[in-house]
Amino acid sequence: MQDALKHTIAEHIKEQVKVGFKLHASALEDSVVNAVRSRAVTPSPHVIDTQVQLAQIQGLLAKGSIDVAFQQALSASASASDLSLVLYVCEKVNPADVFNQGSCLLQQHVLLSLVQQLGADLSHQTDIKLRYLEEAILNLDPKNSVTREHLPVVLRELSRQLSQFIANNPTNKHTKNMRMLQMAIQSVLKT
Repeated sequence: MQDALKHTIAEHIKEQVKVGFKLHASALEDSVVNAVRSRAVTPSPHVIDTQVQLAQIQGLLAKGSIDVAFQQALSASASASDLSLVLYVCEKVNPADVFNQGSCLLQQHVLLSLVQQLGADLSHQTDIKLRYLEEAILNLDPKNSVTREHLPVVLRELSRQLSQFIANNPTNKHTKNMRMLQMAIQSVLKT
């Protein structure tokens, strides 16, 4: 009798677990269908990270910490291959404020990184990139040990990108300024 009772209880539990799983599966399926119908999307971690970084950068800019804001944006773009945060800072900060006559608010390693990242693709948002590149090149200090070490590679790559843009877009309104920038690069490299 005890065995029969155990068997009956086991069967009952088994049936209840099956019913529970079926109800759970059905509820889960309904939830997925409703989410698809409503087109609700869970934001990807990258989007959330970018939003957090943007808020941090906005706070840094509000405090006047321009160098740190650029550093954070450049660091984020290097890891995500996305220049949106760097371009955001470039658009929010007037180059004349960054590159004051005689003094630059950006450290040399930040300038080098800025030149490298802005020069990687000159076909998009060319105006702002070119304005910053012109000023950054003029503010590079070849006597600085960090700058001296990385300057040739960074500037040669920028010169190559400029040449490629000019060759592909000979009538573009930026071509003249890009040629002048190439001359400035050659001058800096000779120093």
